[in-house]
Amino acid sequence: MKIDKIIIVGGGSAGWMTAATLIKYFPNKDITLIESPNIPTVGVGESTIFQIREWLRTLEINEEDFMRHTDASYKLSIKFTDFYKKGEAFHYPFGQPNFENNANRFNDWWYKKILKPETPNSDFANCMFPQMAYVNNNTFDKKIQSAYHFDATKFGLWLRDHYCLPKGVKHIKEDVNTIEQDKDGIISLNQKHKADLYIDCTGFKSLLLGETLKEEFEDMSDMLPNNSAWATRIPYKDKQKELVPYTNSTAIENGWVWNIPLWSRIGTGYVYSDKFIDDDNALKQFQKHLGTDELEFKKIKMRVGIHKRLFVKNVVAIGLSAGFIEPLESNGLFSVHEFAYLLVRNIQRDYVSQ
Repeated sequence: MKIDKIIIVGGGSAGWMTAATLIKYFPNKDITLIESPNIPTVGVGESTIFQIREWLRTLEINEEDFMRHTDASYKLSIKFTDFYKKGEAFHYPFGQPNFENNANRFNDWWYKKILKPETPNSDFANCMFPQMAYVNNNTFDKKIQSAYHFDATKFGLWLRDHYCLPKGVKHIKEDVNTIEQDKDGIISLNQKHKADLYIDCTGFKSLLLGETLKEEFEDMSDMLPNNSAWATRIPYKDKQKELVPYTNSTAIENGWVWNIPLWSRIGTGYVYSDKFIDDDNALKQFQKHLGTDELEFKKIKMRVGIHKRLFVKNVVAIGLSAGFIEPLESNGLFSVHEFAYLLVRNIQRDYVSQ
């Protein structure tokens, strides 16, 4: 299959990240993104892991410009509150532990724990990771390993207007109502949009790979039961204290709550399984945790698992249309740029045979 013309279906962060990656590597290919003017994006996925900085560097995106337009803040760690037991927290920081040529590596801390059993689990990261000095003092240095918190909707729009369109990506706002196909895959969209390769970025709907090509979806809810979330945004009360350089995940009755401090507000949500609690009672638990019900709450249903194949005939799925893992460690946008890299490697062969 010779790939010269590519159509991406779906906008949002997945669609525009994919478009940005492809136009960077293939500036001479015909790349079009079609998105519905009537379907909103999921709009969450505001926390990232450190590999996204490499993606930004690869695309030569100016960090200060990107952060200013996406309400971004720096992230150095993920904090887990009340996971081990109520009242205790521990960090999972980015970066590498400091062993100082000690062949015993982590064993030193275990000796300390044995000798002093009262040592809290949070002490492990504080002892072993220099990164924690910045986390605990709410400071930052550009030389250390970090990621970002940002507004996912603003991120997609910024990529569209400041990166993709100026570099030549075509943009069409249109609902995809008809999909024509044959034995080799999709022929056209709405009987007029044709391409060599179609990329499905339509979210959990998976319009092309799932609904049209009927590719089998491998459900993983038996291992990852959380399939629902309530999300909202809250203003800062004390920004100096609340704008911290980490994502906080707090375990409550039937799941966990994310707390993501962006530059101008906090994104928060309650992740749970509807097999164990209904949506209304989950919302009440979330509101109790926040101490307010006077916010606008958005319900999200998650499809946990992955399609058996992500490249079928002339269709590739990237983002939620491909698969999704329970979001505890900020993996959503990570899968987008990693899948996009894999696609680039295939297209660089010029002729894709399988």
